[in-house]
Amino acid sequence: MATSLGYNISRNPIAQSFYVDQTTGCYVTKVDLYFQAKGSAAPVMLQLRPMVNGFPSTSEIVPSSTVYVNTANVNTSSDVSLATSFEFDEPIYLKGLTDYCVVCTTTDPNYFIYIAQIDEYVVGTTASRVNRNPALGSLFYSQNGGTFSPAQNQDLTFVIHRANFTATSGNVVLKNAPLPMKLLDEDPVTTNAGSTTVRIAHEGHGFVVNDPVTILGMDSSATIGGLATTQIMGSKTVTAVDWTGYNITAGATADSDDIGGGLNVKTSKNIPWSVIYLNEQALTPINTTIFTSLKRTTGKSFAGTETPYQLDTEFFSLATNKTQYADNPKVVANTVIETAELGSNVKSFQLQSNFSTGNSFVSPMIDLQRSSATLIDYQIDRQDSASTTNFNVPLSYVSETSARGGTAASKHITRVIKLAESAVGIKVLLAANKPVGAYFDLYWRVCAADENIFNKDWTLQLTESNNPDARGMTTFREYEYLIGGTSGTIPQFDNFQLKIVFHSTNRSKIARIKDLRTIALSV
Repeated sequence: MATSLGYNISRNPIAQSFYVDQTTGCYVTKVDLYFQAKGSAAPVMLQLRPMVNGFPSTSEIVPSSTVYVNTANVNTSSDVSLATSFEFDEPIYLKGLTDYCVVCTTTDPNYFIYIAQIDEYVVGTTASRVNRNPALGSLFYSQNGGTFSPAQNQDLTFVIHRANFTATSGNVVLKNAPLPMKLLDEDPVTTNAGSTTVRIAHEGHGFVVNDPVTILGMDSSATIGGLATTQIMGSKTVTAVDWTGYNITAGATADSDDIGGGLNVKTSKNIPWSVIYLNEQALTPINTTIFTSLKRTTGKSFAGTETPYQLDTEFFSLATNKTQYADNPKVVANTVIETAELGSNVKSFQLQSNFSTGNSFVSPMIDLQRSSATLIDYQIDRQDSASTTNFNVPLSYVSETSARGGTAASKHITRVIKLAESAVGIKVLLAANKPVGAYFDLYWRVCAADENIFNKDWTLQLTESNNPDARGMTTFREYEYLIGGTSGTIPQFDNFQLKIVFHSTNRSKIARIKDLRTIALSV
């Protein structure tokens, strides 16, 4: 109901409080206001705000509730017959048993809005008066937008529309978007004289042998090792892989060893993962639930025997906002590989959310703008110089006993320890969590004070312990190493360095080390 009373809202907000009496709360989709006159240029702004100590908040706005309506879309009437709708971009959830307010403002002094006042005539008649307040709220005026004054006998003429959820349950499936190409580091292309094999440096590529790869971004008039870059770019097939990159076959033979490609080389990629953290920003009002599940696609370990690109046949439960560990490697594949391996329009990462509600006023909601999935992969392998079961042969192999350049994917190298007195042995103690399929080796090297330790080869040291594999991630067992034996058989040294090399036949299962301690054994 409304009277012919108008209120000029130029720069001075007008607010109307209201109370959400549903215990579950509700979703508001739009608010209708009624105008007697309008301006010629400036729009009208509407917001939803919480009430603070009985007054509209001057600083807090309900997220996503700010709506502008241009003057051309503002409807006016002399009899309150035409509404102007302020429709939200998304349904706005309001908590149950809570006071809120509608705030309206503009910079144009020519807008007039309808209100109702107790005991005043209803617009268009002298026979009926306003005799009640149906909204259980109050009208508030403000001269500066920072202080509101109540008018207890007046109310804004408005209609609030809420969502009505007719279904009690529903599913939504979110799928991975097409993967963008990867911009590689400078000069990622390596050629060898007399060979058509070209090496592409691309860590974390996620490919397996026989995968297609697209290579772009090189100067088409340039050459690398005598090879025209056009013989390297385009759609190629991966012929060998390791953690540093992969090999392809060029369209011609290189005449020299060379490295090149420039700064703009881009290639297709996969995203391998073994750990997932689903950051799901969800709203679950009373009597609503969300159940999240996932379909994954298998990947392949460098030293493993897994079959890649196998999509789960059913959805598996996935906890949200919590780190989850896969039992074997997974992959998000690019579109070309998805189509070839899984089928047309079948995606390699499918996240399903099941929504349920017991009340038509509310539904659970996921904020996709603030939700994401973080995928983590372990860069680990188990190398050998020749093809052997449960080992992989890298693109170029350097033993970890070499002074420089060991090619294992995962390792920890300590700083050089300088001793105050010479020693003839080292006792090493550490705690390790080593699951099935994961391994680690300890290497050491020593030197006298006047020698360069970085020119010394590494020596593999066997453990004195005989521990079983760990069955969970929390079990750490003590490992002991006696470098030089119990009597200290190493020639006297003044400096030493340790290296721990990690291996795995299942890149989802890795050894973890903590509490590394060393004791230098003197004569």
